[in-house]
Amino acid sequence: MRLTFPVIQIRSHSLILYDQIDSTSNYSSKLSLFRSNNLKEQREAQYKGELTTGAKKRLTKAIDLMCQASKWKKVKSCITGRWINHRLSFITLTISSQDNITAQQGYDKVFKHFLQWLRRTAKVTTYVWKAEFQERGQLHYHITTPSYIDYRIIRTKWNVLQKQAGWLKQYHEEHGHYDPNSTDIHAVKKRDWIIPYIIKEFIKSIQNQPTVGKVWDCSLNLKKMKYYSFLESQHHNILISELIERKLVEVVKLDQCHVIKLKKQSVTSAMHLKNIQEYEQFLEIIRSYRKDT
Repeated sequence: MRLTFPVIQIRSHSLILYDQIDSTSNYSSKLSLFRSNNLKEQREAQYKGELTTGAKKRLTKAIDLMCQASKWKKVKSCITGRWINHRLSFITLTISSQDNITAQQGYDKVFKHFLQWLRRTAKVTTYVWKAEFQERGQLHYHITTPSYIDYRIIRTKWNVLQKQAGWLKQYHEEHGHYDPNSTDIHAVKKRDWIIPYIIKEFIKSIQNQPTVGKVWDCSLNLKKMKYYSFLESQHHNILISELIERKLVEVVKLDQCHVIKLKKQSVTSAMHLKNIQEYEQFLEIIRSYRKDT
């Protein structure tokens, strides 16, 4: 017999209502074993330039948790001295070599060193990244993070690493310097399109060609954390019912769950005070994570 209990899971702009299987049941143990084996296959696929269905779900989770934990803040540019309203940065790093680079070459020679610099020197603790290919077949990277780093600092570091890898020799011969326009950084500002835009960019399949090597990853805090969830009660049902009656949400019925899509309301509109306090503590764990990953 499968024992279940009703749960509400929190996403950035929606609530997921579903029945969770009792962890002590035999069915749950079999399901856990299946997921463990499936996760192993997904990790292997990750290094083959593939994005499996499971990998896309894990990427989506990492992006969603990152967006939930990120909040507006004032940051001061160390270059200009100006104060800036900032929430998320969307960074693109392009490889300037005329020879096409595989994902494995890109990661081993340059990108892993850039990530180490991000974590240790720039003190970036939360991020998601993915490798893609341009139309001409060259590799480039997308990184999204709540941290703010001036674009000139990122461009300088990226080009130094490219030069060390020998990828700027031809560029130097043609232009006389080692500073190509190899980076693009812009701030993600609008709440309405943060999640769908970033997920669309990250979840789409690797473009144009198969490759070998690591093609995506995220910081350890996003890997370790699960979505915040809590037991559904009559009180929550009343709150959700009121939102539905006022037409402030859209209800999508799926086979395994109900999705309550919020329009303008915060996800906390369906929580009582205890849940709100727990949820903020949950987000603070993500924000305050400091271990080098």
